[in-house]
Amino acid sequence: QGGGMVSVLGITVPDEKPALCFFFCTGGIFFFYLIHSYSLEWLKHAQILHQGWFVTFVQCASYTAMSATDRLLRGAGPRKATLQDYMKIGFLQVMTLSLTNFSTQYLNFPTQMLFKSSKLIPVIAVNEIYFRRRGKLDEYVAALLLVAGLVLFTLEDSKVHPEFNYTGVVIVSGALLADALIGSVQEEILKNRGTSSDEMVLYSHMMGGLYVLILAVATGQMQTGVAKCLESRELVAYLVVYSVVGFFGISFVMAMIRRFGCVIAVTVTSTRKALSIMLSYLLYPKPFSSRYGFAMAVFSLGIAADVVAKNHTAKMAWLRLLG
Repeated sequence: QGGGMVSVLGITVPDEKPALCFFFCTGGIFFFYLIHSYSLEWLKHAQILHQGWFVTFVQCASYTAMSATDRLLRGAGPRKATLQDYMKIGFLQVMTLSLTNFSTQYLNFPTQMLFKSSKLIPVIAVNEIYFRRRGKLDEYVAALLLVAGLVLFTLEDSKVHPEFNYTGVVIVSGALLADALIGSVQEEILKNRGTSSDEMVLYSHMMGGLYVLILAVATGQMQTGVAKCLESRELVAYLVVYSVVGFFGISFVMAMIRRFGCVIAVTVTSTRKALSIMLSYLLYPKPFSSRYGFAMAVFSLGIAADVVAKNHTAKMAWLRLLG
């Protein structure tokens, strides 16, 4: 799958060195997203995520500015999709980002990360209910393992943490549903309009930024967020880092998908999320029990089954890379 040289952040790796391309993309994904995860948990402890609309606006504005600069420097062509298309995606983008930010008020980082890793569940639901598409048996097995792992982890979390609130589960589930819908809408636009992924990033976050700006100002979160930033340079630094490394991480994920295909990209990103959870327990100490470990093992089996279900040639893809 994929093919062609890898070029990210002005660094180009030739196609003749697939192993180097792979480790370049993997290193970028791990490096930037681990910093992203650490920054997110720091922002939670700083309680700025209570101003979820404000944080989401900062993300959208940063992604818009960086993607616009990237397209300008590369001399990208004019927009192909309509603004109405990006209004749809922008709305779903805002729902995904803002609900994810809001959920951190009720869930600890490992629980939230597990839920964010279970995108297969809402994708199957959307395909079954909205598109009337039947999934494969191995997809249902993967979804069942993911659900079992989530339930076990959530039940243990509610026992260990007295402040646990199921409101967070509902909120992050809404973020997952919006994320699943984004994929379907993006696929339709990419097929019908012939747009590029960098154009999608620019205009979807631009439209999403306009939505969330109105909400942030109307709720007073913009004013509160700006006031907190004026009081703390450290908070400003973490917000900037959180947004910038998030954009860079997306760039490396897209490069890996283009070069090696979705199967290998999903394997790498899933491994990264597991490492983020372990890092969270090391950098921000939390209670840990054997039941947590068992739940994470069941969930990991679900992730592995999901990777296999996505493409029956997954094994061959890895053999081609290693060969």
